[in-house]
Amino acid sequence: MTDDSTDLSPHDAFALLGHDLRVDILLALSDADNRSLPFTELRQRVDERDSGKFNYHLSKLVDRFIAHNEDADEYRLLYPGHRVIDAIENGVFHEQVTIANVRLDATCHDCGSQLRFDYDTINAGRVSCPSCDRLLIGFPFDPGGLTDRDGQSVAVAFDRRTRSTWERARADVCPVCSGHVDAAFVDGSVDEAATHGLPVLVDFDCTQCSFFCHVPPGAMLVTHPDVVAFLTENGIDARERRLWELPFVVDPGAITVTETDPWQVAVTVAADDAARRAVFDDAVSVASFDVVR
Repeated sequence: MTDDSTDLSPHDAFALLGHDLRVDILLALSDADNRSLPFTELRQRVDERDSGKFNYHLSKLVDRFIAHNEDADEYRLLYPGHRVIDAIENGVFHEQVTIANVRLDATCHDCGSQLRFDYDTINAGRVSCPSCDRLLIGFPFDPGGLTDRDGQSVAVAFDRRTRSTWERARADVCPVCSGHVDAAFVDGSVDEAATHGLPVLVDFDCTQCSFFCHVPPGAMLVTHPDVVAFLTENGIDARERRLWELPFVVDPGAITVTETDPWQVAVTVAADDAARRAVFDDAVSVASFDVVR
């Protein structure tokens, strides 16, 4: 529920940030201890000598992006201000970064070749096979995640960020705006899929913002209690395996579409000589997890 008397249109909200000095004010507060500063020190940090000009632009941010404690005459970042800083520091709007051909300690499930990790800001992170040219995992990753990390560390961070994003979407909480996320099975040939070659994918689509993705059904099992217990019993810690190292996530042979109207999808989770089969119903929920006969 919102208070319409205090709402702004998106155009007006972004217009409040349409001056370099206002962005400098937010950045200065972000860098300060406790994210707060008194008026005089804040003006000094942004190096604005004209007090009237500074006060005018500061007033445009108060009660929207920053708060003013009148007793202490201090200004601090509010949550929307933090989100503006986040958008700046993640680098996605202004940085063009590339990482090429990072060799991973993992092999392709199709041809056995060594996998590689590549990244650029526009086309996201990608784990692929250079021999058969198959995309195993591809997903957006903010360029801020490359700071103070080498190529191998970026690949690990990419894996962790990707699986946490998918887990939040699976839990019906949009990882971008916290809105509701619809989930449904779709044919595996859809555009912009997070992996190629699978017969079916899970389509996540936020009902509020632009977030969407098409992910492997097996990704829904990485934190499922029965799956985690089964793998642990067989000496596999799914938390320590990358997504592209889990066959039930990226191997087309692990997935069987048994019905399409309504959807019923089976995913085989194997560990050495043991195997279990998870069966999803049309709502993308695990209906059963049984021994493979």
